[in-house]
Amino acid sequence: MFMEARLDTQRHMDAAEHFLETFRIDSQRPSIEHVAKILTHFSKLPYENLSKIIKLNHNWRSKHFRLPDEVVSDHERFKLGGTCFSLTFLLKTILDYAGYDSHILMADMRSGKNTHCALTLKQDDKEYLLDPGYLLSRPLEMSASNMPNHVSLIHNKDENRYSLWTSSGDQKKLRYSFIKIPTGMSDFQKYWEKSFHWMTMHGICLSKRDENGFIYLHNHYLKREGSDLIFKGKFKEEISDIARKYFNIPEDIVKKAEIALRDNLVFDKESGYRVPKGV
Repeated sequence: MFMEARLDTQRHMDAAEHFLETFRIDSQRPSIEHVAKILTHFSKLPYENLSKIIKLNHNWRSKHFRLPDEVVSDHERFKLGGTCFSLTFLLKTILDYAGYDSHILMADMRSGKNTHCALTLKQDDKEYLLDPGYLLSRPLEMSASNMPNHVSLIHNKDENRYSLWTSSGDQKKLRYSFIKIPTGMSDFQKYWEKSFHWMTMHGICLSKRDENGFIYLHNHYLKREGSDLIFKGKFKEEISDIARKYFNIPEDIVKKAEIALRDNLVFDKESGYRVPKGV
């Protein structure tokens, strides 16, 4: 399988500069407050796989990585964001541009090993977890006991493994776990390449967290949370209608992704990748 040109954040400094200018984030000496400001604005980019589905379509063997300039441009034009890989690489690029010491790490989810990615950041003799894929709008100090209300980061000393949990009401859910070992860019690129043929790429998924709460959409299932549960269940409207209403993503983008899903499914099936049952 063709591999994209080697990932290098230094090739994308213009995109980092453009992001900071777009959100009016002033240049300043590195500090955790400055990082928090970057993350606050970065969280406006939703988690979505529409752009990834479309980019893969008929680009099955090359040129399907969405690199920082494209992610920033697509957000400006269509309010898109990306999946954990494109978002993490963009955030890493921005932090490198701003002079921070950060590293990519891979995490394990229920779906398998190395199926999620995030960043660790060293600043002021402390270490933090930064996770644009789960829309965390602030750095999580890895040794701290006080976490945001909806997030818990637990360290198992015996296994030297961290686990990230989110909570809603009385329910807690394990999102992923990881060992704090930096992932080299070459390995990160390999995991990113594999992600284009995961089962999650055979359905539409969007989520965002803002001042109104949390919104999650997966195909025809929608969950909205505010101070309490607002809605949870299936909806009858077109996915494109819901995406436009809650994410401001143009309907034609969703329609294009729905067509691409069918093409991509045929390619994966013919190539021997795992696909949903019954197709």
